[in-house]
Amino acid sequence: MMESLKNNLVQACDGEKITLHCPRNTHILIENTFYGRLVPSTELCPSTAPNTFTLEDTSCDIAEAHTDI
Repeated sequence: MMESLKNNLVQACDGEKITLHCPRNTHILIENTFYGRLVPSTELCPSTAPNTFTLEDTSCDIAEAHTDI
């Protein structure tokens, strides 16, 4: 059974939807969730606000992120 396990990393920005699929008779196990920012918006999920050139906090997160999935 362990040979068939496959790990995937999926990321989405605010407002985006992720749809997960798996083969028949298999399951999806979500091991970890994170809501926040680890990298600047120039690298992932650019800001939609005009003239956003301020320093961003790249160490913010929400501990209860798993409740929103």
